[in-house]
Amino acid sequence: MKIGVIGAGLTGCALARLLTGRRHKVIIFEKNDRIGGLCVSNRHENGLLYEPYGARTFHTAEDKIREFALKYSRFNGYRHRKGIVIEGKLLPFPITRETISLLSAAGKIKKELKSRPKEIDRSNFETACISIFGPTLYKYFISNYSRRMWGRSPKELSAHWAPKRLVLRDDDTGGLFKNEWQGLPIEGYSVWLERMIEGIDVETGVEVVDTKNFDMVVSTAPIDEIAGYRYGRLEYRSLKFIYTCVEDWEDDRYGTINLPQHRRFIRKCNFKVLHRLVSAKNLIQYQQPCDVDSGGIPMYPVHTERNELLFRRYLSYVVSLTNLCPAGRLGLFEYLDMDEAIAYAIQIVPLIEKYRELPPQERREALMKVRRTAYDESNHSGRFKN
Repeated sequence: MKIGVIGAGLTGCALARLLTGRRHKVIIFEKNDRIGGLCVSNRHENGLLYEPYGARTFHTAEDKIREFALKYSRFNGYRHRKGIVIEGKLLPFPITRETISLLSAAGKIKKELKSRPKEIDRSNFETACISIFGPTLYKYFISNYSRRMWGRSPKELSAHWAPKRLVLRDDDTGGLFKNEWQGLPIEGYSVWLERMIEGIDVETGVEVVDTKNFDMVVSTAPIDEIAGYRYGRLEYRSLKFIYTCVEDWEDDRYGTINLPQHRRFIRKCNFKVLHRLVSAKNLIQYQQPCDVDSGGIPMYPVHTERNELLFRRYLSYVVSLTNLCPAGRLGLFEYLDMDEAIAYAIQIVPLIEKYRELPPQERREALMKVRRTAYDESNHSGRFKN
């Protein structure tokens, strides 16, 4: 088949490579003048490598995903550790029993943890988090951070990803992720993606693609955008980035540090630590949440009941089109880690190949299934064993 891929981010590049490997003729279209989407690396004027859209640490428990990633770069073996500043103290994150003992309200928190419900209250994000952490820990670590990150009350957010993203650990396991294999590409993400799509035709600066010229078009653009916003706009959040090279870094064990009590920023990261670089200077990036309407790039789908219903309406419309399949974080309105984006690409290739033969309802059901399993924590290990 002749297949057009709209968007040269990680999902688009992975799909292009996989489809080309199955002998399809693939052309990638990117509206920017460079590939990568949000998954890019730049070189700072001080010589340090960094990610302009925030820290990205690759991690996976899947051999198939690890093998795919390693085809296009060596990785530096960095194991991600995150800190968090509470009451002026730098503590490890995720929250541990040791963390709790260092807080002024430790006694109260421990009592609340003993009285937690057996089942998580999934009414909304706030109720789910309080079920996991109790009200005091929730207030310390999550409430203000989430309110500023998403620009709304946590009660308005969906509960579905709270158990995945937020955990309470009995001890410090040594890092944010449990996956054995972690790291960043030694030469950066841009070089990694360039090698991934080597030999595949890429056209940059393209705003509109005529789907009639292709047997199939896979779009990683926002699903409301590719449907002309006919039902209204889905909501996304973005970030503004501020840099400093001269500031001291609290602890080189941590590549990123959450700032839930800061008046402006929600986190900061040190690229010298993340890329395991040797330098007399740090390269620290502060992150400030903002609305897309204020000029930010769509980065994070906002999971509310209203947005989920709107997304499903858009999905029903898009699958009714002859040869247009949505994909990726923006196409399926779901946050995906990098390993999940590759897992999604692997899973969706067979669907793309038979897409035109399926009735719209079967297309919709297949995409909803991939959307669920691509980021379901219970599927992060052994996804490809069968």
